[in-house]
Amino acid sequence: MATLLLLRDHDLYIYCFHRLQHSSKYLWRTHEAHHSVADVDWLAGARSHSLEILINQTIEFAPIALLGAAPEVAVMKATLDAVWGMYIHSNIDVRSGWLQYVINGPEMHRWHHARELAERNRNFGTKLAIWDWLLGTGFRPGYKPKAYGLAGDEPFPEGYVAQHIAAFRRFQSTSRRSPDAAGLDGADLLPAAPPGRALPSSEPVRQA
Repeated sequence: MATLLLLRDHDLYIYCFHRLQHSSKYLWRTHEAHHSVADVDWLAGARSHSLEILINQTIEFAPIALLGAAPEVAVMKATLDAVWGMYIHSNIDVRSGWLQYVINGPEMHRWHHARELAERNRNFGTKLAIWDWLLGTGFRPGYKPKAYGLAGDEPFPEGYVAQHIAAFRRFQSTSRRSPDAAGLDGADLLPAAPPGRALPSSEPVRQA
């Protein structure tokens, strides 16, 4: 039971920090490289800025070390994070039905990377999807996005080193910003539905 409670609370932290990354122009700079991937697959989760990894993993692993947990706890956490990261970014046609309202998977997370949602103000959850549905950021229309990657007119470098350097570039009035930083709540960023489909709201959509 204690393990389940820890997983719940830890995942809530991840949701909050991830959402903060999209609302803060400074944290968005470290998260931008992750969203630059145009082909989202099982390796996409590994593409992150080193500063983002340093900040996030320090916050996540520090309590484990400070509370004197056994070394295998850190190993199990790292393994679970890696496997789940590969799963939610994988390019597979998963249909998990009602489980998608509890456990997060590719069918929701792919919309977090979709260009149609501009800077992706939806589906911040990682392992659990309940936070998105409870806090109004859940989006699951039942079909796949047309394209992935960063939206906006500002060019973004492709190389690993260049993307690291780009995080420290000077802010400009025309720079790509996260939707919350630009004063948007994400509701007006929903894409148009494909022909013959009605686009649902951010309310849960039942899918067999």
